[in-house]
Formats: sequence, structure tokens, C-alpha cells
Amino acid sequence: MEEINEDLLRFLDADEYEDKLKILEEVKNRVDEKTAQMMAVSLSLSTGGASADECIARIRDHLTLQIQYDGKRMRH
Repeated sequence: MEEINEDLLRFLDADEYEDKLKILEEVKNRVDEKTAQMMAVSLSLSTGGASADECIARIRDHLTLQIQYDGKRMRH
């Protein structure tokens, strides 16, 4: 049986995009490829066999866009 990845659980449990981004920045140096891909899939992002660093960059870009979009939407 595999050990539960606490970093992944924290990321999945976070409700807000800002919280997910903060967790991503905290764990990015210790996340392996499988965990990074699971994080991406949880956001409905395609990984296409990307490395851990590439997945993290895609996740960061996605979360940043979501934060900007939600922020603009909330002001109107």
C-alpha cells in the first residue's frame, strides 16, 4: 500500500485558488512527477507526459489566471 502524500492532500483539500497556489509554492521543490501530474489532473489540466517542473509551471499559470479572473469578476 502506498503512503499518503501529505503535500498532495493539502493541495486537494484547499478550497481557494490562492491557497492552492501558496501550497504549490511551498512544496514545488519536493514534488515528484506523479504528484505534480495528480495536482494538474485535479484542476482538469492535461499533462501530456510533462515533467514535474513543467506540470508545476502549468498549474501555477492556471491558478494565477483563475485568481485574476475571479478577482475581476468579483469586483463587478
